[in-house]
Parts: sequence; C-alpha cells; structure tokens
Amino acid sequence: MRICITADLHYDIARSRPSTERLAVRACRTGAEGASGDALVLVGDTAGAALEPLREALALFDTFPGRRLLVPGNHCLWCRPGETSLDRYERILPEIAAEAGFAVLDHAPVVVEGVGLVGSIGWYDYSLRDESLGIPEPFYRAKVAPGAAARLDEHRPLVAAHADELTPRHMAIAARWMDGANVRLGMSDEQFTAMLARKLAQQLDDLAPRVDHIVAFIHHLPFRELVPADRPDRFAFAAAFMGAASLGEVLRAHPKVTHIYCGHSHWHDRQTIDGRTVVNIGSTYTDKRLEVLDL
Repeated sequence: MRICITADLHYDIARSRPSTERLAVRACRTGAEGASGDALVLVGDTAGAALEPLREALALFDTFPGRRLLVPGNHCLWCRPGETSLDRYERILPEIAAEAGFAVLDHAPVVVEGVGLVGSIGWYDYSLRDESLGIPEPFYRAKVAPGAAARLDEHRPLVAAHADELTPRHMAIAARWMDGANVRLGMSDEQFTAMLARKLAQQLDDLAPRVDHIVAFIHHLPFRELVPADRPDRFAFAAAFMGAASLGEVLRAHPKVTHIYCGHSHWHDRQTIDGRTVVNIGSTYTDKRLEVLDL
C-alpha cells in the first residue's frame, strides 16, 4: 500500500495557498500511481479558525483515489465567537471532514491492507521546554514570554509578580504563542494532553491485536529529539509548545508502531528513534512537503 502524508497546509493564510494547491495535485497524482489500498493523511493545521478555508483545502484532494484521513492541529482548534476548542475537536471538525469524504483519524483508527493507521492531534504540557532559559512556568501557562508580557496590559501583573526572577535575557524575548488568545479548551494544557495520551493508548491497545504494523500520525512532537536545537531564544521559548514526552511514551510502549509522522514545528527531520522511523514533515508557510510511504 501507499500512504501520502503532508502537514501544516495553513490554507487560511494567503501565502500558503499556491504551494498547497500544487501539493494537492502532486498528492492526487502520486496516490493514483500506487497500488490499491492507498491512503492520504493530513497531519494537522490544515486551516485555522475560519471553516471555509478548511472546506476548500479538503476539496483540493477530491480526486485522491484511496482513504482520506485528517488529523487536527492546534490551529484547527482556534475558535470563532461562541465556539469552544473541545467542540471543534469532537464535533465540528469531524462533521466538516465527513462532508468532504475525510475521516478524523483521532476519533477512530483504521486498518488498510492489514496496516493500522492511528492519529492524534497530540498537545503540549511544557515537558519539552528549554530548561536552560530559566523562564518561570507561569509565563508558559500564559503562553507569553516575559518581553512580550511587559508590553501587554493584561500580562504586566505577571511580570511584576516575577520581577525578582527575570533577567535581561528573559526581557529580550518578546514572543507569544497565539494558542493563548485563540484556544478555549475548558481545561489545562496538561489535562488535555493527558486525555489525548490515554485516548491514543487505548486506540493502540485495540488496534495492535488486529495488525502486524502500525503507522502513527501525531501533529505535535512526541519526542524531545525532534525539537529543533540551537535556535534563537524566541524559538527556544516555543519549544514548550512543541509537544509532550508522554505522547512518545505511549508510542514506545507499542512495538508494532514502526513509523511515526508529525508536523507542527515546520522543521523537516528524519530520525530513527528506538528502532522506529520518525519523520517531521517540515512544511513551511510557503513550501509544502509530501512524504510517501510504501509498505
């Protein structure tokens, strides 16, 4: 079987549209060249809060000849007025996917030609943060670095509360993680991550007896090894939001997981971790990448 895999299409962003459209043509053509049992997997951040760009992006793959599968990303949980992120994850995204002939892999793994395919948006619990920065944890919970917090009225009390701990290096980091303004989960990041890890573990337990091989698709990074190293401080701050070690522990517990694909960091990488092939697809806003796995 042939699996075509991409991520981070961000079709709601104008500069991402031309490269996404070119990739869709290539993916549909590549799928048509494979044997029966093909699958296409979009591994997160297909679009953002607006739902019409998501519909438009999914429609680009109408001619793909096999199973079409979607994994949400954090941008997919960005809310419009009156919405919650959990409702988007559990109801809105699956409904839109079904209309376009896609299934959300998070909610039901599938078996194609004897191979198990399992997916999860994953999330972050700050376990992958760069400890060398020494930024107090409340800034990660607020998703704003000290330098940015000092410029925002709603976050200045946070700076004042930790004034004795903050250094000039901290105050030079003016980064924000925009999930803080756009995601409404109704629970902490740690709680959501733990919920997703339990869900993934249960799906793997159910799938393993039925297949010989499992391919996992996780939007966020499940291993610290995938976090880009030696980056400027503003990117080092963002490491806290790249993923969670608990996701990797769930995957490590299942020897039938032979391949793992993720996205999110926009940083292409390919490694062997614990004997498994692990690929960060590495699409950027202007350059979309297609991975092809033949099994």
